[in-house]
Amino acid sequence: MYGSTVRGALLLGGALALTLSACATTVEDQPAGGNVPPESGTVVDADAPPATAPLAGSAAELLPDLAAEMSALGSQIAEDGNDDEQTLARIQQIWSAIRAEVEADRPELVGGIETTVQMSVTAVERRRPADADKAFRLLSDLVDNYTGDG
Repeated sequence: MYGSTVRGALLLGGALALTLSACATTVEDQPAGGNVPPESGTVVDADAPPATAPLAGSAAELLPDLAAEMSALGSQIAEDGNDDEQTLARIQQIWSAIRAEVEADRPELVGGIETTVQMSVTAVERRRPADADKAFRLLSDLVDNYTGDG
């Protein structure tokens, strides 16, 4: 009885290994000290979007990050790479994280910042680097206004 249980487990394990090997994933080793033992590795899907860390910080801290991301967008669109979509996602993520605080502290700036974020979306969708650059210039003034640097 014990032999048939072990044989069944081995057959099931082999079938599972064959099934998993047919997936379009790769295995990367984890660095020592990680949560996953180094010998087990981590399954990575090449088509998965990059992981993003949750945003932490106040609007005053994150608005300059939003401007920095937006400053790179025009050249990324002009280079015709995929970085522009990732940058746009970060722009939208930052704005989503701080919108409520900006609305509470400086409601008169919300419409302007929202417009620059939408201009960035349009710039990426229509492949217009000049629109992204214009959005950045407008956003820079709004950020300065919010942080008191202007």
